[in-house]
Amino acid sequence: MPFGLSNAPAVFQALINDVLNDMLNTFIFVYLDDILVFSRSPHEHPGS
Repeated sequence: MPFGLSNAPAVFQALINDVLNDMLNTFIFVYLDDILVFSRSPHEHPGS
């Protein structure tokens, strides 16, 4: 990781965005280290 830990948040965010790219804004929002998984309706929600 360049420049030690000072770039860790940016590197982590880029990695998470790459891993979850297909699902972003479809049913996942990512903000730093928070990942919010949601459904647009109760019918779409898994387990219901």
